[in-house]
This record gives sequence, structure tokens and C-alpha cells, in this order.
Amino acid sequence: MRSLLQHIVVPILFCLFSMSVIAAPAFAQRTRKPITWVNSDIPDFAGLEHKVLKSDALGHDVGYVVWTPPGFSADADTRYPVVYFLHGAGGSERSDAAGIASLLAKGIRNKTMPPAICVCPNGGMSGYRGEVESMIVDELIPLIDSTYPTRADAKSRVLAGFSMGGAGSVRLSLLHPDLFCAAGSWGGALAFRGNAAESPLLPAAKKNAETLRANGYAALLINGDGDRPDAFALLAETFRAHDIPHQVVIVENTKHNLGDYHKKTADQMISFLGKQLQQNQ
Repeated sequence: MRSLLQHIVVPILFCLFSMSVIAAPAFAQRTRKPITWVNSDIPDFAGLEHKVLKSDALGHDVGYVVWTPPGFSADADTRYPVVYFLHGAGGSERSDAAGIASLLAKGIRNKTMPPAICVCPNGGMSGYRGEVESMIVDELIPLIDSTYPTRADAKSRVLAGFSMGGAGSVRLSLLHPDLFCAAGSWGGALAFRGNAAESPLLPAAKKNAETLRANGYAALLINGDGDRPDAFALLAETFRAHDIPHQVVIVENTKHNLGDYHKKTADQMISFLGKQLQQNQ
């Protein structure tokens, strides 16, 4: 009887174990959220429009959202500066479009922000590196400058973002100093993983310091006291050593939440971006 049970039970247990081992990776794949590169269901907010770029860098279509300010006219003689806002991990071009547009609209009403166009690209989960970086720098920016009445120079172009987008804003601004005059980061970091001292942004800031200063560049780095408050400490040291204007802000009782950053520091961020664009007009 014992031998018979062994012959029956042991194969069943082995089969069940094998199925669990095989099923685990498949389950993990099924539950991993896929990246949707085109998300046209944008919020209903005046001035927002969804667009699609056929990207050679990515090899497929990618969505982006454009906000034009009150009174905007493509036929007018006015040329507009541009704010590029980068979403965080798990987001898309639609995620923060209405939020940042409403903040910019308020800044324009309060005259802390000049009338500006805002562009929200879809960065997937890229960290704004690789093909997505190429898409933004080599395809999207030239497309915006060719289809909208922009002031197409570094002194009229700024970056801002949250989390992955905050880090991406700092990254793109330092690696492409000829394109931007400011980076604003909410909840970003010099390095989310690995050793921050090995970040390529440290030598990039040193190498490009002269160009950054010539373009009137500055950075605003905002983190909560519960959201990696030392995230940009090494970069701030490099900025100080090379006379690159910057401000590090640590917000009390704040964790990794964009709503909290908006509530506590939105006016500060918009005023900073507006000042950068106004002083360079």
C-alpha cells in the first residue's frame, strides 16, 4: 500500500510543483502593465489637444499633448516660449496634462508666467533615456518648433516634471544644454537605483557649465522630507562648484505624491519657470 501511494502521490506533487514554477513567470508577465504609447482620451480642459508623432527613433507612433494658452492664435505675430512637462513612471502623455496646464494658466493670469505653450510627451518607462530621449530631442522639439509659433531657442524652452519626469527634466537639460534654460523637478533624483556618485550628470554639468551659464540656466529641485530629501545633494555640490544657479527645496511632511507637491509648491515652481523664460526674453 505504501509503495502504491508513493507511485501516485509523488508524481502528483511533482506535477503541481512544476506547474507552479512554470506559471509564476507567465503570471508575472500578465500582471505587468504594458506601455500604451498613444492615449487620446485626454481630460476636457480648454487649450488641450492630443497629437500623434510617427517616431523613427521609437519605431512606432507616440502620443503627446499640447496646451496653448488663452488668446493663442497660430496666425498672430506673437512667438511663444515652450514648457515641456515630463510625467512620472506609469504615466503617459495624458496623465498630468490638465494639471500642469491649469497651473500655467493661473501663472499667466497672475503674470508670474508669460503666455507659453506646454507640451507633454509620452515617455513610457524609459527614464527619458535611449530612444525616448532621441524622440524628444531629435523629433518632437523640431516638430513643435515647425508647427507652432514658438521662440525656437534654448532661452525660451524649459523642462519640468514629477518623479521619473523630474529626474528626466534635469537629465535632458544637462545633457542637451543647447536646448533648455531651466529644469524643475518634483520628487526626482540623481539616481533612483545604483550609486549616485556614478551618475553621468555630474561630469555633464561640469563639462557643460559654460553653455548652461550662457543660456541663463537654473534648476529648481524640490523633494519632500519623506521623499529622498538628499536625492540631488551631489548634483547641488557640482552646481555650486561651477557657479550654476540652482535651488534645493525640502518640503515638510511630504512624501512621493504629486498632489502634495502641487498643493505646497505649485506657485513656486511656476514662478521659477516663468522667471527663467521672462529674464531670457
